[in-house]
Amino acid sequence: MDLVVYFLWLLFLLPQICIISFLVQPLVLLLISVFNRIFRAGKPALDKSKTEKNYRFGIIITAHKDVSLLPPIVDSILKQTYQHFNAYIVADDCDVNQIPDFKDRRINVLKPAVALHSNTKSIDYALQHFNDEEVMVIFDPDNLVQARFLEVLNIYYNKGFEAVQGNLQPKNTQNIYEKIDTVGMVFYNFIDRDVRSQLNLSVSIWGCGISVKTKIYKAFKYTDKSINGGFDKSLQAQLAKKVKIGYAKEAILYDEKISDGKSLEKQRIRWINSYFKFLSEGFSVLLTGIKKMDFNLTYFGYNLIRPPYFLLILIAGFFIVLDFFVATHLVPFWLLALALFFITILAIVLIKRDKAALSGLLFIKLFFYHQLRSLFRLKLNKYSILKTKNHNVIYIEELQPYEKL
Repeated sequence: MDLVVYFLWLLFLLPQICIISFLVQPLVLLLISVFNRIFRAGKPALDKSKTEKNYRFGIIITAHKDVSLLPPIVDSILKQTYQHFNAYIVADDCDVNQIPDFKDRRINVLKPAVALHSNTKSIDYALQHFNDEEVMVIFDPDNLVQARFLEVLNIYYNKGFEAVQGNLQPKNTQNIYEKIDTVGMVFYNFIDRDVRSQLNLSVSIWGCGISVKTKIYKAFKYTDKSINGGFDKSLQAQLAKKVKIGYAKEAILYDEKISDGKSLEKQRIRWINSYFKFLSEGFSVLLTGIKKMDFNLTYFGYNLIRPPYFLLILIAGFFIVLDFFVATHLVPFWLLALALFFITILAIVLIKRDKAALSGLLFIKLFFYHQLRSLFRLKLNKYSILKTKNHNVIYIEELQPYEKL
C-alpha cells in the first residue's frame, strides 16, 4: 500500500517539477549569460580571412496571394555585399502581372500552374528550379535583410555549420501591439538562440531567416500535417537529429510585427495549434537524445515539448489552486517560480536595452486578454482563415537604426 501511495505521489509531483523547470529555465540561462560576460573576454569577431569557399546560396521567397511586399525584400537582397546567390520567388496563387521586372537575372519569379496553398510545397517547388545552389535560405515576403546577411552566413558555413538561423529583429515597433510582439521576440531570441549559441548548443529556428545545406533539406520527409502548416516545427525537429543548428547573430533580418489584436489572436491560435500538432515530434527528439546520451539533442527535445509560456502560466495557476487543497506546502514554490519568471523577463529586456520591448511590458495585461481569447478560439484551425496579413511596405533604407536604451 505504501508503494502505491509513493507511486501516486510521484505522478502528482513530476508534472509540477517539469512545469516549474520550464518557468525557472530563463533565469538559469540569464545567469549563465551574465557569467559568460564577466569571465570571458567576449565572442571574437568573425574572421573573413578564413572563408576558403564561396558557397552559392539559393534564396526562396514564398508569396501567397499577395505580391505587394516583394519589391522591398528583393531590393534588400540585391544590395547584399555577397553576390554568389540566386533568388526564387514562388508566386503561389498570385497575379504575376503585378510583380515588377526586377531586371536582374538572379531574381527568378516562379508561378505554379496549380495553386499550392502550402509553404512546404512552395519551397519544394523552388527547389525543383535550383541550379548548383549549395545552401538554401528561406524568407517571408515581409522580411528585409541587412546588406551583410549572406556574407555572414558564408563565414558560418566555412566554419563547418550545416544549418544556420539568422538574427530576426522587428521591422515595425510603433504601436502597442507591435511593441507587445517585440517583447516575445526579444525574450525568445535570448533564451532559445543567444544563450544556447554561447553554450555551443543547437538553437531553435524561426519560420524565416533559416538556412540549410540543400542536400540535407532534400533528404527530409514531410507528412500531411507539416504540409498543411507549421513546416518549421517539423524542419527543426528533423534538423536537430542530423546536425547542430548554428545562430548567426550578425546576420540580421527584419520581420513585420503584429499591428492589431485580431492578428495577434490569429497568430497565437496558429502557434498553439502547431505546438500540439507537433508535440509528438518533440518527444521523439527528446527520447532520441536520451537514447544516444546526447545532451545537445536531449536539451533541444526538452525545449520542443515546452508549452508556450502563456499556457505554462495557466497551468501554474491550476496547480496553485490544486496544491492549496492537496499539498499546501508546495504553493510557495509555485509563487516563487512565477515571480522569478516575470522578474527574468524584465531583466532580459533591460539587459538588451530594448525600448520597444520595455514599452510593450506596460501592456502585458492586454496581451494576456488576447491570449485568453485565442485559447477559446482554438476550434478555428483552418490555416487559410488564420493567415495573418502583412501590409507594411517599407524599404531597408527607411528602417531606423534599432533603438536601444
